Amino acid sequence: MKRYQTRFQMMGTFIDLVLYHPEGEQLIKEAYLRLSHYAQRFTVNQPDSELMRVNKNAGVKPVVVQPDLFQLIKTARAMSVDTNNVFNIAIGPLVKTWRIGFKEARVPGREEISAKLPLADPQNIILNEQEQSVYLGLPDMEIDLGAVAKGYFADQIKRQLVRAGVQHGFINLGGNVLTIGHSPDNASQAWNVGIQNPLSDRGVISRVVALNDASMVTSGINERFFYANGQRYHHLLNTRTGMPVVTDIASVTIISRDSVAGDIWSTAGFLPSVSDAVACLNQQTDIEAVVISKQGETHVTQGLVDDGRNVFVRPEKPVLRGRGNCG
Repeated sequence: MKRYQTRFQMMGTFIDLVLYHPEGEQLIKEAYLRLSHYAQRFTVNQPDSELMRVNKNAGVKPVVVQPDLFQLIKTARAMSVDTNNVFNIAIGPLVKTWRIGFKEARVPGREEISAKLPLADPQNIILNEQEQSVYLGLPDMEIDLGAVAKGYFADQIKRQLVRAGVQHGFINLGGNVLTIGHSPDNASQAWNVGIQNPLSDRGVISRVVALNDASMVTSGINERFFYANGQRYHHLLNTRTGMPVVTDIASVTIISRDSVAGDIWSTAGFLPSVSDAVACLNQQTDIEAVVISKQGETHVTQGLVDDGRNVFVRPEKPVLRGRGNCG
């Protein structure tokens, strides 16, 4: 079967698509257009985006949005209200205050941070299921979907491709990897995907994971950061303190069926310690995790095996785990 492959830039990152299908070229074009459509609507970086209409009306009025954006906000809000983890889509005002990842990144003053904390309460995101509207209860609140949007986009692209008859493919949205079926070019019939070593230069791989019709997402303190006053500040912010998360974790990788779950849990897994994170992630259904400490030690959840170079899903039937919180 003919292989079609492309790489392009969008959403500030590189996107890779690999498809095995007779109409692969046309399907890649359609995927590009759909991604472009999502990127324009779900971003906070364009003042006229659908999401920014919600943010601009904070404290003013509810805004009716399209069903896909409403559903993503609903899913992400449900996770955000769990105060035991750091995933929070109401984080927008804090992100804009710190500006980590941009040249104007800075350490805000204590009073400035304190003023932003009430705006980061996801309980003030009011959803009306019947009207499909979103209302931000306080002026200057802002939803930021940056921690979850790429996973949602990847899932939607996969569904589009599967409906078109694609049985083998690879989607990489700047680190959100989602595979369709197995790799026809690999003797093991798996897509071998590397986990970036969070303590080394980009391109240095810590572990390789064999994926088959699954997703892998990694979040790490090495992704965006800056130095000020002799200290290093990373981009994963705790909305209870307004400061970067204090933890001994360097990166969290989530292996799951859907990429949006990987997005959510790769952020929510940043708890104060590796042991806290592994215990929490072991309670969740339908995900496995690889957690790398700041000392370079690798820890995996119960459904995985780590041989020091590769991470495998346990061949025996996994233990059924019930969903719990991370408190």
